[in-house]
Amino acid sequence: MDLNKIKAYRGNPLMMGATVIGNTVNFAITARLGSKCELVLYEKGKNNEAARIPFENAQVIGNVFAMSIEGLDYKKYDYNFSIDGKIVTDAYAKALSGKEKWGIVPTDIRGSIVSSEFDWQNDAPLRRPYDETIIYRLHVRGFTKHVSSKAKHKGTYLGIVDKIPYLKELGITMIELMPAYEFNEMESHVATSMKGQFSIENPVLNYWGYTSGYAFAPKASYAYATKPGSEVEEFKYMVRELHRNGIEVSMEYFFPEGTNPTLILDALHYWVMEYHIDGIHANCEKAVMKMIQTDNLLSTTKIFTYNFATDTDFYANVENKNLANFNDDFMVSARKFIKGDEDMLRPFINMAGANPYNAAVINYVASNNGFTLYDLVSYDRKHNELNGENNRDGENYNFSWNCGEEGSTRKLKVRQLRIKQIKNALVMVILSQGTPLILAGDEFMNTQQGNNNPYCIDSELSWVNWRTSNDSMQILEWTKKLIALRKKYGILHSRESLSLSDSKSLGYPDMSYHGGNAWYADMENYCRQIGIMYCNSYSDDKSRSLIYIAYNMHWEKHNLALPKVEGNNGFKIIAATNDGQDKAFIDKEARSVCVPERSIAILVAEYQEKKKARITRKDIKSYNIREGKS
Repeated sequence: MDLNKIKAYRGNPLMMGATVIGNTVNFAITARLGSKCELVLYEKGKNNEAARIPFENAQVIGNVFAMSIEGLDYKKYDYNFSIDGKIVTDAYAKALSGKEKWGIVPTDIRGSIVSSEFDWQNDAPLRRPYDETIIYRLHVRGFTKHVSSKAKHKGTYLGIVDKIPYLKELGITMIELMPAYEFNEMESHVATSMKGQFSIENPVLNYWGYTSGYAFAPKASYAYATKPGSEVEEFKYMVRELHRNGIEVSMEYFFPEGTNPTLILDALHYWVMEYHIDGIHANCEKAVMKMIQTDNLLSTTKIFTYNFATDTDFYANVENKNLANFNDDFMVSARKFIKGDEDMLRPFINMAGANPYNAAVINYVASNNGFTLYDLVSYDRKHNELNGENNRDGENYNFSWNCGEEGSTRKLKVRQLRIKQIKNALVMVILSQGTPLILAGDEFMNTQQGNNNPYCIDSELSWVNWRTSNDSMQILEWTKKLIALRKKYGILHSRESLSLSDSKSLGYPDMSYHGGNAWYADMENYCRQIGIMYCNSYSDDKSRSLIYIAYNMHWEKHNLALPKVEGNNGFKIIAATNDGQDKAFIDKEARSVCVPERSIAILVAEYQEKKKARITRKDIKSYNIREGKS
């Protein structure tokens, strides 16, 4: 490198890392005042250093060393910093060289200098409200790595693009990516603060990505092309194509305890501005989370976490509902209710109707941290032996039930019960008021063979298996049907909290509960059945639809009363989780629906609009006479 051709000036200390601005590159890093700090440049593909450029005293403000270099052909070079003689890889690096191969301990990591050039073709965030959002949670590599995925670009960002037609057909409106930035999958210790994680030394692999890393750089090994910097362009292309098809993108981040809060905010700002992502799922300390939730730049970005503090003045005045809690309470209540546990009816209906005004809730019965949906109804206990920790890792309390036999089985009755239980779970998730989340593969009975914590496994066990059977195709079609129902009837995903009252004087409340008698729910601790009715007119003035969901998680069949509907033939069953010989049926004389054991029936009725009284001149004259008016 001819150093005479470049010029170094005082840089901008507010632009950390390496930032391309026209024909200059701004470099900035933090180090203790008085440190000897140098910029180290390497020619791409070569081991030796090309140059070292020291930071001058005039280029230091506080603990930030910043220089702007003019005339550098940055596309030919990678970089690191040297602080008091120690080579340091930039925590703000926008891309990394040396991390292109998955699962390999890198020997030499360098920052790559990238520009913001990309043809976004007028792309912009979709800003879909939570009530219209259906989330599909996936691992970039595991989603299409399996040979059965039939994706052209298996295990990559482009593999997700290959699956866009499938996602649209399913009805998904947002995908959430488990960590897809440049995390360190090979480390000496697993992060111990990850929920459900068992601390061990010297793990072989951290497949999930809840570990340390470089939060600004897309993961290079998730790119299809091996050319340095391909991950940047491929990630942007993935987002652009998903947006083009009406699908938002959320990214999950894990920031270990002690991570600099400024770095966290800078990273989230960068992904929103540079990669056009629509959502952020942040795992970080509570104090940092408060900064994120009140950040103006992120005020229209969906922000997810496990527990927002909702008792602040900030929430009381928030107009743009962009914050959401991942709802473990829903998961536990639904799992227990599905099993038929005692005294779970009231907790379930409270969770099913939860729709706070100030923060959305995300409803799910399965996520990566625990059993898949199929394993939830197929295993009574975890089977994590392959993790190498003597089955000590992972959650011990899964609230699961194997339906009569542990693991895979050919017994028809067990299989049929499992299918019904999976359908029940999907009804609870998709037709509850919160925002539903589906774990990739749950819609066609993907299994991890009872492993509820495969954080360290990168194989067909942890990859989504796309092979289908008659049983799994039933679940896939059922999922599509439920999503279509949710989208058709706005009251099933109300933007406002439902009041359980007839506030519009329509003759029916927005939501109501029914038991053996209409309008009266049986809420005793031993009850496991209830009818929940929704009046769709509260979301659509032109609609006259009543939707009645009859839940029966008891091991015996039950009759649930149906409210009287004037002017037509009453309710009709449009879907039911039990499609065997003992189907749900309506008794018109008793005005009730008989729901078989451990099943759900969905009914719809159309009611007549109330006729408004027509006031005649005779009525007015009679009124005037009564009031003594001439």
